[in-house]
Amino acid sequence: MKPLSEEHFLNILDEAHHQVFEGKGEERHGHGLCIEQQPWKHITDNVGTGFVIGQALKKLMELKAFSNPEQYKSWKREALGAIVYITMGIMYNDSLYEEQFQSKSELPD
Repeated sequence: MKPLSEEHFLNILDEAHHQVFEGKGEERHGHGLCIEQQPWKHITDNVGTGFVIGQALKKLMELKAFSNPEQYKSWKREALGAIVYITMGIMYNDSLYEEQFQSKSELPD
């Protein structure tokens, strides 16, 4: 088993970043648009963060379909997608709530 480390953790987050801005996310949803103008943002504006949470849950549920080692790349792609959608939810709420407070230190717990 590969040793687990902070570097490994950061590499996974970097892969998720790549998926959004250069990989599958850019190909299917980005089309050269900045993240603020992409469909996920417009949908979330209209229905709330339940959308991105639902998308993340869908991705996590799809992991069951990739149960053997030969399907690891597909499993990882879906897992990274879940990370991406959760991150989008955090970004959305950060943006929404930070407007109501002057600094991050004023945000309620």
